[in-house]
Amino acid sequence: MPDNEEPRRVIFARHGQTEWNKEYRFQGRTNIKLTDTGRQQAESLASRLSSWPLEIIYSSPLDRALYTAKAIAKHHNLEPVILHELQEINFAGWEGQSITSLEKDHHDIFARWRADPFFNPPAGAETWEKIYTRLSRAVKIFLDGNYKRICVVSHGGIMRALYAVFIGLNPHKVWNMDVSNCAMSGVEMRHGRPCLVFANDDLHIRAGLVGEKLPVWGESYELRSRA
Repeated sequence: MPDNEEPRRVIFARHGQTEWNKEYRFQGRTNIKLTDTGRQQAESLASRLSSWPLEIIYSSPLDRALYTAKAIAKHHNLEPVILHELQEINFAGWEGQSITSLEKDHHDIFARWRADPFFNPPAGAETWEKIYTRLSRAVKIFLDGNYKRICVVSHGGIMRALYAVFIGLNPHKVWNMDVSNCAMSGVEMRHGRPCLVFANDDLHIRAGLVGEKLPVWGESYELRSRA
């Protein structure tokens, strides 16, 4: 990339809190709405991103993600572009069930899933091969356009999968990475390759600060990247 060319940067963000998040229930494709807290989290993330020059926002079609994406979009006079490829993983019969109940009633099956989630799905759930295929289509959409500032709003499972599909991290290990509600991760394209710059940044939530006063990439990184 020439020194004077603006790098392509992508923010991946998870949706705000839902009632099933609070209850530690599997959501998957079930269309759960945000709680009052979740809506506040979405507004806080949107405020933080308000000064960042976003050009396009991609979103899962599920309500919890789309509400979060719309909160971000209104600061930039944009409308989210819905990508069905960004829907959460289909957990089949586990959707609506709590971790506590699964640990109790299906201990061995749940233990295998927890040890390596993408490769030990519950019966009828989406396989890693299907997840990889649809997210590869989504990544191609991200990279085929001319946009330099991109935001992608999706889900905890999908963000972990994107770490593997887009960045190339080990899919057997990415579930060891936290993905908090309305946290964001930043990826920059360098010489045609994606580089994870930061992950699970939810300072705007944890510190209770006004989001627009917090950096997105940060001044120190900006100076270093031009060196």
